[in-house]
Formats: sequence, C-alpha cells, structure tokens
Amino acid sequence: MDPGDPMMVPGRATRAEVEAVFRSAPEVYLYGIGDLADHFWHRAVWWATPRAVIGLLRLDGIPEPIIYAQGFPDDPELLALATSVAEQLPNACAGQVAIGIDRALSPWFDLVESVPLRGMVLARPDLLVGAGIGDRLGMDDYPQLRAFLDATVDAEGFLGPDMVTTGHYLGSRDGSGALVAVAGVHLAEKSHGVAVIGNVVTHPEHRGRGLARGLVTRLARALHEVYPVVGLNCRAENTVAMRLYGSLGFEERHAFVHQRFVRRV
Repeated sequence: MDPGDPMMVPGRATRAEVEAVFRSAPEVYLYGIGDLADHFWHRAVWWATPRAVIGLLRLDGIPEPIIYAQGFPDDPELLALATSVAEQLPNACAGQVAIGIDRALSPWFDLVESVPLRGMVLARPDLLVGAGIGDRLGMDDYPQLRAFLDATVDAEGFLGPDMVTTGHYLGSRDGSGALVAVAGVHLAEKSHGVAVIGNVVTHPEHRGRGLARGLVTRLARALHEVYPVVGLNCRAENTVAMRLYGSLGFEERHAFVHQRFVRRV
C-alpha cells in the first residue's frame, strides 16, 4: 500500500469513543459493534466525534478497504466527519454508508456503485417454526462455497475465510453433493453479543422449494440462542426476500446504502 494510505497509520479514535456511538443505536450499527472485537479492531482505522463514526477495515479475502460510515440519513455530524476525513481515505473503497455520504464525498470521489439496503433485526423468534434444514459447512467446504457464490446469479459474494470459521454456515446439496443453497453470517461476535446473517443464496434452478426458509430458520434459531441481537441486511428491491425474512420474525429498522467510491483523478 501507499505510505499515505490511512490503513498504515494508528487509529484516530479510541475503542471506547467508537463503542459509545455504536451503543447509542445498536440496531443501526450492528456491523460496527461486531468490528469492536480484537480480530477486527486491529485491522481498522477509525475516526469519531461524540455522535458519529467512520472506519476503514481490511478483511481476508476482500481486496479493497471497506468503508463503514453508518448512521442516520443525512446526519449533519456524520456528513461533516466524512468531509473532514475525505483526503485521508484510500483511492477506492466500498461498504455500508448512511444516506447522504455520497454527497459529502462528491468533491473528491466518484460514486461508481450504489445499492439501497434495509437493515432488519430478529424481533419475533417465536416465528422460527420447524427444525429447519442444512448441513454445517467448514473450511474444507470453503473452495466450493466460494465458487458457488461467485457463480450464482445475483449472489453478493461477500465472503472471507473468517466468516466460515465462525461455524455458522449451512448448506443444502443436491444428489451429486453440489451446493444448491447456502446461508451464513457476515459476523458473529460473542463478546459483543451480535450476529449478522449474510450470504443467503439459492441457485436459480432450485428456488421456490423453501430452501432459503429452511436454512435461515435453522441458522437464526441457533444464533438467537447465543447472541442477544441477530440482524441481517437485504436489498430494498428484493421484496421476495424481505417478505421471507418478515415471516421469520425479522423487522425492518434501518435504511442505508452499499456504495463504492473511486477517487477522482
């Protein structure tokens, strides 16, 4: 990396300062709370004010730095913080950001991707009816899991080895042993009591068979027994998935975007 890359310098905010912001609205900052764990904290640099936080993280298997600038839409303090750190950001980054961050960074960065998302939290675990389905996947399954996500139409493909080693990945296979549906987590941190479900993907030829429902039912129930807060993100346009998660006890709590920024030359 370039010597001026902010990932090469110490964090500007203490863990206590960052956590104070995250704990003020835990259902908004689910990923951020998970990032407080040592495993992630030492891979990140953070900037903070009393009511706003922006971070950059490096994760195994994810080529670009991840920007984390969650918060409430068009929050003046968060947008001002984004403006103040813009010169210190890497030339390209992508991640979860609050609505309005793209405008704050527009003097320096081009917005090259923007996906509206909805954050949901498991509020009615009593709706997780039935045993669910799925075999546990481990690191021996990682190459096949990685290939499945890369090849499946509209799969997000946000997967690193760290996610699989949590032990919270499930898969459904066809008669030949090939994966046809998976569900797992983007993070699961016992020390901070949060888990975020992710990579819920079914092969197009196997949709409509209840595989996603079965996998998420089993996964969410297991997570709920360990983590006080279980959440997930869903594309706003994916109304089918939103209805599925709603029927399993998840409620929408937060609107934000996943965006990718490239510095203007």
